[in-house]
Amino acid sequence: MTNAELYKTELEYIDKFWDKVTIKPRKRDKLLNLIQRKANKRIHQNILNLPKAFIVPNDKKFTHAFYWDTFFMFKGLLRTKREWIMRSMVDNFIYLYERYGVIPNFNSPASTGRSQPPFLTSMILDTYNCYYFAWRGSNPFKKLLHDLDYYKIWLRHAVEIAKHEYWRVWIDDEGYFNHKAKGFGLSHYGDRDIGFAHSAELESGWDFTSRFYNRCNEFLPIDLNVYLYKYERDFAKISAILGDFVEQKYWIELSEKRKQEINDLLWNKEEGFFFDYASNNKRQSDFLSLAGFTPLWAGLASREQAALMVKRLKNFETDNGLVISAKESLAPRISLSKIPIRFRPAIEEVLKPKQWDYPNIWPPLEYLTVVGLLKYGYIKDATRIMKKSLAAQSKIFKKYGTFFEKFNGVTGEAAKSFHYENQSGFGWTNAAFYRYAQLLDAIDKNTNIYEDPKSQDPPFILAIPH
Repeated sequence: MTNAELYKTELEYIDKFWDKVTIKPRKRDKLLNLIQRKANKRIHQNILNLPKAFIVPNDKKFTHAFYWDTFFMFKGLLRTKREWIMRSMVDNFIYLYERYGVIPNFNSPASTGRSQPPFLTSMILDTYNCYYFAWRGSNPFKKLLHDLDYYKIWLRHAVEIAKHEYWRVWIDDEGYFNHKAKGFGLSHYGDRDIGFAHSAELESGWDFTSRFYNRCNEFLPIDLNVYLYKYERDFAKISAILGDFVEQKYWIELSEKRKQEINDLLWNKEEGFFFDYASNNKRQSDFLSLAGFTPLWAGLASREQAALMVKRLKNFETDNGLVISAKESLAPRISLSKIPIRFRPAIEEVLKPKQWDYPNIWPPLEYLTVVGLLKYGYIKDATRIMKKSLAAQSKIFKKYGTFFEKFNGVTGEAAKSFHYENQSGFGWTNAAFYRYAQLLDAIDKNTNIYEDPKSQDPPFILAIPH
């Protein structure tokens, strides 16, 4: 029995759920009116209008278009009849950047001062590859070259916006966003507002986590800099598609500089893992999180590094998948009896476990880890983790009739609520579930999942949608 057959009910739920979270123009206007009535405020105070249809994470709390959520939701749209939404979403993000000079956390005026983990180039390539796949797979006698030329025109415009975002938002150390860490070639999350440590953690998407010790703005995060490395490699790839090989060379050289600094500052050979770096104190953090596996996803790690990193799976793997951080990285319990009462709340706030902590499983980072394992040839490890995740999520679905934004990796139950209720639905969870089923079926059929099976040097290029 295939995974598509085994999880038929769950996949049918996921397919129908996309209709609930796809906001088309007429539905969008109804949504705006609903928000206006509920908040009793003007529309523009609550939502930034988007020109095209968009997708949201769920139909309850998260009814805005979120930046990095959308990238993960794309994984549930690939090779389905809903691929058209991907083009609409990229166009919406382009619109937001052209109008506001940033792709905000979500399409609300309240978030135009911050972004989210940058995935625009990945979404652009996902969208372009869908068009190219459809064009390449059409009847050769009916191929229309001007169609491909049209997609390349779209690609050229989209990538130019991504370059603007890269330079203005993430690299410019003199600009408003100030993400470039002074004295380093790497970037950090934003530090421009009063209460900036809190704001930076919101921008990281990991709101909130013990990983940053309530000082997110002080760290050079491994995942953010891997995402920017991926931008640079994507710019090189797109330059080649467009025939600009001089520019391709430029971006490759820039990515190699970032890769070198990531290895110099964020790689720990003794631990065999990548860590964040505290720029203020000039030392590595020792907090183990799934962010440390993102170099596999982006193809930044060497074969030797990957072999060491895979040994770290034991720190994260449970019977239900991969928890977001290692148990041993949480702060130990301490007695505050000798601490004056007035100081205790602040200390307790730093030490208490948060939602992006053990024992929770968050599908986005688990998904990136699984894809990274596949790219480096660790098919058995990736397969084992995907099977655990599907089984755990299916058990939750059978109990609640839905999926959740996160779940407990130890008990296999829905995670408890933290500063907001654990959300049902849910965009990136549904997408990861669907994609795991597709990947496992391809592997089970002995499909060659690599484009060049003779290649001996990872990262390998995956031939299946991911």
